[in-house]
Amino acid sequence: MLAASGQKTTTVPGRQKAGPKVRARTATALAEAQRTLEKGDILFHEGESRVHPYRVESGAVCHYMNWQDGHHDVIEFAFPGDIIGFGGLPKHVSTAQAIVDTAVSPLSELDFEQALTLDAQLAARFAAAADREFDFLRDRALGDGLPPPVSRVAAYLLAVSGLEAHEKRDGSILLEPVLNSYVAESLHLPLPELAEVVGELTRRGAVCETAAGLIIQDRQALERAVGEH
Repeated sequence: MLAASGQKTTTVPGRQKAGPKVRARTATALAEAQRTLEKGDILFHEGESRVHPYRVESGAVCHYMNWQDGHHDVIEFAFPGDIIGFGGLPKHVSTAQAIVDTAVSPLSELDFEQALTLDAQLAARFAAAADREFDFLRDRALGDGLPPPVSRVAAYLLAVSGLEAHEKRDGSILLEPVLNSYVAESLHLPLPELAEVVGELTRRGAVCETAAGLIIQDRQALERAVGEH
């Protein structure tokens, strides 16, 4: 089973569900798409678009993070039966490399959801992945020179949305308060400027403030905002 290094180790944000027949066909097609990796091959790397998670069928995979100061942290070693490659952001923030000859199978959305329901350890790792993604974004921001405030806030909202969805709530509704000093400090923004940025994202139609909480109306608009420089 999976071995972790002690590092902090996030659901894919909500999207329209496919019908059962379509999802069944997708699951079958993915099951037939098993990948074989030789020792040293990369399964996915930082910056690569996230398509689906993977289940290790044989062999072993080292999952690690590269940081701006040049060091890297091993997140975990994945062995047969373990699932890796999930997260809330549209692109991977980590790298997975085969440490021996390895076979992996991509998982459908349905299969991954079922695994989350049945595997408490996987559910915990999934929730913790949001922290890893946020730490990565903050590390890159501080290392490269802070990106625009709207980019930082959009990335934060996407990460929190992933946690909300994982906890079986509507990932488009952020129940956690956004306009507070902790969030402002984490994003290196004065609280009034954080409020201005949320207002700007509202004007763009990306979010909407309601009594229930902040609602994500256009996830793609938030993803575009993350890439602004």
